[in-house]
Amino acid sequence: MVLLIISIVILIILAWILFVPFRFCIDTTIDQYYFEWSGIVKINFIPDKVEIFFIRVKIPFYHLHIYPVKKLIEEEKEKKEKSGKEKSEKNLLQRINRKEVRKIKLLSKLGWKVFKALKLKKFDVNIDTGDVIYNARLIPLFATLNGNRTNLRVNYQGIVTVVLLFEHSVFRILVILIKFLFHNRKKLLKL
Repeated sequence: MVLLIISIVILIILAWILFVPFRFCIDTTIDQYYFEWSGIVKINFIPDKVEIFFIRVKIPFYHLHIYPVKKLIEEEKEKKEKSGKEKSEKNLLQRINRKEVRKIKLLSKLGWKVFKALKLKKFDVNIDTGDVIYNARLIPLFATLNGNRTNLRVNYQGIVTVVLLFEHSVFRILVILIKFLFHNRKKLLKL
């Protein structure tokens, strides 16, 4: 009986992980940029005047702040101190062999398929081009493009805002990965 209850709980957790969507949000109206997987993790990219931006990671019972620009600057200083002489780098095409090019092509195809499977939940654009004539030309175009999830507007106040909200799930990514591996198995065996 205990084994049955434990296996049911594990199955529920696995189903939750597979089917709970994760979200990507870009909202320039309130400077909110984040990746969120409901109940598991939330990663905020927060604009900062000194550091350009920093990353806040929220995991249940744990919070973390990361300053990537600060780390990049420190790494560049260390590299300059270590190597006083400039090294001549080979051309990128000379360093990459054909197998690596094939791998890059396959990975880019897979990445494109995963990107195409994103669900657009909200697309809101409020734009002012600064030119009255262009604004007037955009109004009928935006009126025809507006729909359930899209809201395109033109203003004459100098305001430019964008709100994008995408959703994806692990299950959809796994289905795409399995289809990709099945359709490209001959190419993958050559690598």
